[in-house]
Amino acid sequence: MFSDYEIKTLRKRNYTKIKELIRISFSLGVNLRCPSLFKDSLKIINILLVICSGISMYGHWCYITRYIEDLTKIAESICTALQTCVSIIKMIYFLFVQRNLYVLLDKAQSHEIIRQSEIFRNGKVTNVLNSPVSRRLMKIIRDIMENNWKNIRAQLLFYICSCAVIISNYFFSALFLNMYHQIKGTPNYEHVLPYPSVYPVWESKGAVSFDGVFIVLCVHGVGLIEVLNVMIEQSTSSDVPKERRVEYLRNCINLYQNTYEYLLNISKMYKHIILSQFLLSLVIWGIVLFQMNIGLESNKITLVRMVLYLSAAGYEIIIYCYNSQRLTNEYEKIPMAFYNCDWYNESKEFKQLIRMMILRTNRIFNIKISWFTTMSLPTLMIGKDFHALIN
Repeated sequence: MFSDYEIKTLRKRNYTKIKELIRISFSLGVNLRCPSLFKDSLKIINILLVICSGISMYGHWCYITRYIEDLTKIAESICTALQTCVSIIKMIYFLFVQRNLYVLLDKAQSHEIIRQSEIFRNGKVTNVLNSPVSRRLMKIIRDIMENNWKNIRAQLLFYICSCAVIISNYFFSALFLNMYHQIKGTPNYEHVLPYPSVYPVWESKGAVSFDGVFIVLCVHGVGLIEVLNVMIEQSTSSDVPKERRVEYLRNCINLYQNTYEYLLNISKMYKHIILSQFLLSLVIWGIVLFQMNIGLESNKITLVRMVLYLSAAGYEIIIYCYNSQRLTNEYEKIPMAFYNCDWYNESKEFKQLIRMMILRTNRIFNIKISWFTTMSLPTLMIGKDFHALIN
């Protein structure tokens, strides 16, 4: 059903939507493309960045001790240090799991789970695969996956732009301030070094790379479930021959199993590592809101900078909770998709399969934050209440 040319075109189109993520990852020594000796040797860059960032903690300590009476600078330094710690943890984790992430990412780019379904692989399930219903079904599936990949690109671009604006704010603020005092000839002026932008440059890349992979995998998982539900609804369609419906339904069940295993792999990859992101991000949010409060009247630049930090650092939690909630919501529709098809007019075997799948799929699927809680909108609201208590 999928020719080699179609698969190649599909890979190329999906790669175009995440090429910024792939390139950013390469610059960090993380290979999310086909493994090779050269690409795998880039891990040395990853290790060097982790070591340099660990050493940079001493710089943050010196900065805090020097400006111990300036709460604004202390808060900003702590915020940057914590953000660096989060990125260090992610980069170390990347060293051990990037091959597994590549496998999942490659499956997403090529829509492997859909392609491997017997329904689309060789057309043996029903004779309708060469009829208009097949073309209509394929068009619906392509539209679903295309919409989800457009959503992936939109989320990635917003995240990248948020981090880029923060980095630019640090760098250009120091540049223009130094130029102003240099031209004016201010006596005894201490040049403001843009070193706070040096570490956010790579730490933001680390965040984009790690979190970006989650966006791709999770939103693609949403698309897989949407495709599954559409195919289940077609199981009793008049376009599917009655004698072929049991076999068609069995292949829908196989597609469900493959999709569920894919989702479990995502959950397993992010289950424990995301706990550090969640806890440190809550602290960062609290510090950012605190700094906005004390710098609101005295320094408008601080206000702008903290708003940008909220849009980027806060977005790290939001993308996990929002996309995981979407996955949970779509998964909950699976048993209803089985129930809503016209199973009551089908054979005894067909009804038995429907009953079995309703029981099997009637459970909640959540991506967990270790053994602590789940990535969901209620968890996001808990974070919001936490910030309200701080203020």
